[in-house]
Amino acid sequence: MRILHIGTLLALSISVAACSSQNVQPGTALATHSQAELFGDTAPTASRQSAPITNRVQAPQRVMAFNQDQPQTLPTAQNSPTQLQPAGGDKTYRGAGKLNRLPDTIASSLRLHGLSEQNLGAYVRPVTGGQPLLVAYADTPRNPASTMKLVTSYAALGVLGPTYRWPTEIYTVGNVAGDTLHGDVIIKGYGNPDFREADFRQLLQALRARGIRTIAGNFVVDKSYFNVPPQAAIDGNAGADYNAQPEALLYNERGSCYEMRNKAGQIQRICPIAPRNGSDLNANLFGDFWKIWVGEMSGNLSGGLQVQAVPAGAQLVNTHYSQPLSEVLIEINKESNNVKARQVLLSMGAKQFGAPGTTQKGAGAVGQFMESRGLRFSNLRIENGSGLSRVERISTREMGEMLVDAYNSPYRDELMRSMAVLGVDGTVKSRLKNLAGRGKFKTGTLRDVRALAGYLTAANGQTYVVALLHNDASIRATAKEAHDDLVEWVYYGAQNNVASAQ
Repeated sequence: MRILHIGTLLALSISVAACSSQNVQPGTALATHSQAELFGDTAPTASRQSAPITNRVQAPQRVMAFNQDQPQTLPTAQNSPTQLQPAGGDKTYRGAGKLNRLPDTIASSLRLHGLSEQNLGAYVRPVTGGQPLLVAYADTPRNPASTMKLVTSYAALGVLGPTYRWPTEIYTVGNVAGDTLHGDVIIKGYGNPDFREADFRQLLQALRARGIRTIAGNFVVDKSYFNVPPQAAIDGNAGADYNAQPEALLYNERGSCYEMRNKAGQIQRICPIAPRNGSDLNANLFGDFWKIWVGEMSGNLSGGLQVQAVPAGAQLVNTHYSQPLSEVLIEINKESNNVKARQVLLSMGAKQFGAPGTTQKGAGAVGQFMESRGLRFSNLRIENGSGLSRVERISTREMGEMLVDAYNSPYRDELMRSMAVLGVDGTVKSRLKNLAGRGKFKTGTLRDVRALAGYLTAANGQTYVVALLHNDASIRATAKEAHDDLVEWVYYGAQNNVASAQ
């Protein structure tokens, strides 16, 4: 158990402003696993083996819904594993394409930039099925960078469901006498990727509504729903936001600074976290507890910060529910938010195999879902589900086939709505303006990696899946030019029958 006393915070009056910053983070463990057009939608924006997985189902919990007075039981789907039965075969298309090498113009463009064409895997297939338009170097396992988020997102829609909402609970321990709680206040997280100050304030308001002003105990954080060991920074920059770790009680995406006015009237700016571990998160959350409970609600706290599980006999005061998964996926895919993608993967693991959620369990849940869809991907390697990894792998064919399946699944609308609109928003806002609105894509960028995967409606009205995974030690930003040329080739080529040539 770790304890952080409020110390110098007690010397500060509470004139506090928080400002959040986006965080993303690397993976922790590796696991292996065996035509309505929507483009007009412009919604804003070691041994690497899996750990043993056992099937454990959490008992339904009694919770208090926010702004409700009567306890209710969480829906069974929130607690019980989703039943996913293997489809009994592999429906992945394994055959040749109409063209089985890169178009000459694309290959020439790569050579012009000093890049080998064999390092670019390309797969283009109509969403309606049939023979692919293009299959080039498509069966080599490649690092997908952030296009891996599409794998995580599609699996989450099937495992958690589009309407899944993450609860965050507030408890009390001890007796209340007058306006004093003789015990602790506890916040328990279940992996909400987007728990923020306004949500935290609602929980504290519910506590204040009980007539409690003074907490004669500690502020306690329960983050036991996930178990994520710290991992070294992907690039050695341990202080960078994108190298932060996920948590069951993720707060403001782990980034906040505070401006406080001390008793002498001086403004002090404090950035208490370098977003690398759980202690940093707790200090961040505790800072806002002090700001809201003491500063805004005129409350008092006599203790400090503790990290421990909710004890038996704790009284549930209130539960806050997040926005649904379908909304969370929009930021994950349009803006490539890594920390939220990792939260989603861990949540899948906890749901399917019981708490605590781990990366291995999350990878197992993805494998379950893919097999239930008849997709047996021998090249799929999941380390954290966000793509911020040097070991995650998938072949270009597998990425493309997953997108074909997704288009023909009950989750097509939610997945496509979460993707960036070509030339309009997200990470493809500045690309291919001449084809604006004609495609929905997810990009991926790491050192030595560039990737693009999604859907494109060609000039002849046919919609294609386009998957490009490019791994090359000499790759630079200019590789995007060749990728964009290939997208244009698909757009115009089908109309001109260029792609039919062998």
